[in-house]
Amino acid sequence: MAKEEKNKFRVQYGEAVGTVAAQSLGEPGTQMILRSFHYAGVESTISTSGLPRIVELVDAKKKPTTPITYIYLDKGIAKSFDKADEMVRKISEVTMNSVVRRVDENFAKGKIRLILSSQEVEAARITTKGVASKISKDFGFETKADGRTIEISVGTRDPKKVRAERVRIMNSIISGIEGAGKVMIRQDEQTKEFYLIASGSDIESIIDIPGVDSTRIITNDVFAVYRLFGVEAARNVIADELAKTLNEQKIGVNRRHLALIADAMTARGNIKGVGRHGLSGEKGSVLARAAYEETVKHLVHAAVYGEIDHMNGVTENVLVGKQVPVGTGTVKLAIKKEDLSKIGKKK
Repeated sequence: MAKEEKNKFRVQYGEAVGTVAAQSLGEPGTQMILRSFHYAGVESTISTSGLPRIVELVDAKKKPTTPITYIYLDKGIAKSFDKADEMVRKISEVTMNSVVRRVDENFAKGKIRLILSSQEVEAARITTKGVASKISKDFGFETKADGRTIEISVGTRDPKKVRAERVRIMNSIISGIEGAGKVMIRQDEQTKEFYLIASGSDIESIIDIPGVDSTRIITNDVFAVYRLFGVEAARNVIADELAKTLNEQKIGVNRRHLALIADAMTARGNIKGVGRHGLSGEKGSVLARAAYEETVKHLVHAAVYGEIDHMNGVTENVLVGKQVPVGTGTVKLAIKKEDLSKIGKKK
């Protein structure tokens, strides 16, 4: 890297980089609109965008409102539509609820009748006999398939138990990966490779499927990435998702500020939000914690346990009117007594 390029990344000693990073994200956030948009080809998936997505990320929400996973295929099959279509069938999550049009319960005979939707069955590329076989295998019930109707004998006439079995059956997975959601095919215009977009984030199960390129699977679920790939990968996802969300609304924020926020959230080896249950609530300074939220609680706790505030940060010094230890405040000047007396004589 050229010297000129390196100089662009330098900051002055004592610069309040944390404050600048927080302002760089906070100020544009006031200009963002509450907006969502559709991903082309994924009709059922609406991606959270704008300020709600920023809040999700900095608050370290355990599960994104609208998870999205980009699944790339091995080089040998990536340019074959048929192979990609076969992968869709392997991965796409099909639930009983999505294919059943009507459910009838016969408490007197201890039977449940499912009437499947022809359109949904064809779209999911399954058969009535296949669904009946899956129910028998997973639940051990006797089933009978006829046309688009499946009759299930649950082995009890107790209405509560019949209803409970109905709920279990309707919430079951017929095919695909649980948590993968619906999967659609898209093609990269430059490389002509086919790749998949899933409306779920269970990358831990998806990555083990033969044909999936494990080095090129991406999700917007930060905690799913953390569980599978570790804290460094999660840090990159936080920074990338912040940048992507801002860029979607044509808001330019230097990548360094977003990277610093992501670093702060993951510096302890796990993912912490920036609120009172995360970074702000875990500051070493009593006054800094009290200045953010729950003032009385922090002050009482500090008094009871005899905490000491060393006044090393920005917030606590602003609070008491002391010089802030950033910028020129980081410099300490000393003068000899004899030199001071000389200055007095000159006056």
